Amino acid sequence: MAATRPHLSTSFKIFLLGFLLIAIVVLQYGYDASVKGIVIPSSASSGVTPFMVRIADMGFDPAVASFLWATTMPEVIDLFAGKTEYIGDLAFVNGIDPKMSYPYAFSVLILPAVPASAFPDGLKDSFIIGQEGIANADPDWRIPYYMATNYYLGANDPKDALIYYDIAAHTPGIPQYAERFALNFGIGANQREQTEALWTTIRDTTNDEFIKERAQAYIDHLHDLDYLQAAAQTYKQKFGVYPTSTQELVTKNIIPSIPVDPFGFTFIINPDGTSGIDLTKLPSYIATEPAE
Repeated sequence: MAATRPHLSTSFKIFLLGFLLIAIVVLQYGYDASVKGIVIPSSASSGVTPFMVRIADMGFDPAVASFLWATTMPEVIDLFAGKTEYIGDLAFVNGIDPKMSYPYAFSVLILPAVPASAFPDGLKDSFIIGQEGIANADPDWRIPYYMATNYYLGANDPKDALIYYDIAAHTPGIPQYAERFALNFGIGANQREQTEALWTTIRDTTNDEFIKERAQAYIDHLHDLDYLQAAAQTYKQKFGVYPTSTQELVTKNIIPSIPVDPFGFTFIINPDGTSGIDLTKLPSYIATEPAE
């Protein structure tokens, strides 16, 4: 008896045909771009919209967006020559697949590096793109982390830097070195007063309970550091030298106990009497995450 041939449904045949057609078009475009030097249209200026692409790609939005992003990313070099096609083409890619996070992170990092003489809106656009990425993309710690750095170094805005470092710190997948830095941004002895004032303002002006709790945790973190540093000064006045550990402050009856850090870090006393955190003893929730 002849073997029974597997039956393919009509809908599956249509899906398979559509997939093959898309694959042929993508391969042909790639060949044209690399060999013939043809520019692939990837923005609204071509007359094609992200909505039209999403209708035609049969659900393969991520694949199409990834392909177009590969042709869009090199355009960032043109910004140094004052050509701004990259911004429109980036929006086109994001419109096809808003969840693809890397274009947002890449743009937030790169745009402020373009000289203002060539692209005066680089810093401003990086903030707009970053906010869109946080709102729409799959969680990616790099977007708020790079935004925080831009606010601090580019915009001289430590308040917004604190906010975005905190967002980065509780974004899944952040590597331990970045989380450690984000949680402890602004804890230097000469920065604490300003940092505490900023977190106090954030706490007192927000209606978001999560942000309010996070702000209070940072304030408590800073208070603990100040408390231990003042105790170290008292120790020196009494014994002539700084303590070599926080435990000495307890055994010498300077303080009743070592405060428990809200973020789980281990406090230390530095040789100059300032307080800090032990970078060799990370909290378990940080230390157990793989470094990237």
